Formats: sequence, C-alpha cells, structure tokens
Amino acid sequence: MGDRDDDILDDLFHGSALAAYLEQAAAQQDWPASEATRRLAFERFEQALAHRNAAKPPER
Repeated sequence: MGDRDDDILDDLFHGSALAAYLEQAAAQQDWPASEATRRLAFERFEQALAHRNAAKPPER
C-alpha cells in the first residue's frame, strides 16, 4: 500500500465521517443509524472546513 493509504484519516472528510460515526454510535448506544450519521458527517465536515478556511492567512 502506498503513502496515501496511510493518511486516510488525515483527510478532512474521512476524519469527520469517523467522528460522526463514533458520536452517533455513542448517542444511540448501538450501531448508528446511517441517515443520521450521514447528516452529522456532513455537518462536522462543513464545520471543520470553515474552521480550516478561517485559519488561512488572506491571499494577496
């Protein structure tokens, strides 16, 4: 496997999706509902993306 495979959880979306999956599973105390997890994953991704973009210095 290549270096790209080792960094999959460093990807912003995949990390957000994993966090949403674990958060939803803990909230439900069971296997997480797929639709609720999908919505939470996109919400977490959008929040992380906004945070990352706000931290960038302005371009000239």
